[in-house]
Amino acid sequence: WLIRIVENLLSVTRIDGENARINTEDEVVEEIISSAVIKFSKRFPEASVEVKMPEEFLMVAMDGVLIEQVLVNLLQNANTHTQGGRIEVRAFLKDGKYQVEITDNGSGIAPELLPHVFERGVSDGGTGFGLFLSKSVVESHHGKIWIESRQGEGTKVSFVLPVYEGQRG
Repeated sequence: WLIRIVENLLSVTRIDGENARINTEDEVVEEIISSAVIKFSKRFPEASVEVKMPEEFLMVAMDGVLIEQVLVNLLQNANTHTQGGRIEVRAFLKDGKYQVEITDNGSGIAPELLPHVFERGVSDGGTGFGLFLSKSVVESHHGKIWIESRQGEGTKVSFVLPVYEGQRG
């Protein structure tokens, strides 16, 4: 728990502010997702995560450490709200962008909280930094992140990162 808070605070500090710089390199998306799932699984060995990746090899310009942190945050949120349920990570190309979805079959997010989940300090049982950090990181990569949720049915958090010409594997 403390490690997660420190990682999130350091990441927010790194990207927060007008002079924030994201160091991007072409990264193999499958490796970043696999690394995040492995890191998550070490902390939560009882959690069940199914990963669905595209068959094509794809590299995307990103700060791999920060995107991995986004994935770990989203997996941890899903785990918190499923309590032994199903978590699925799905990645695919759509409309020239790389889309990642983390879906759970947990309790869902209360409708009154849903419009505010990406605000700093808003929490549904966590620290209030994970989703704020995730949004900041994704947007710093010129991407977009959003949530779809139904109470009692689960939540899907999706984000897209642009794929520029010349980056397709």
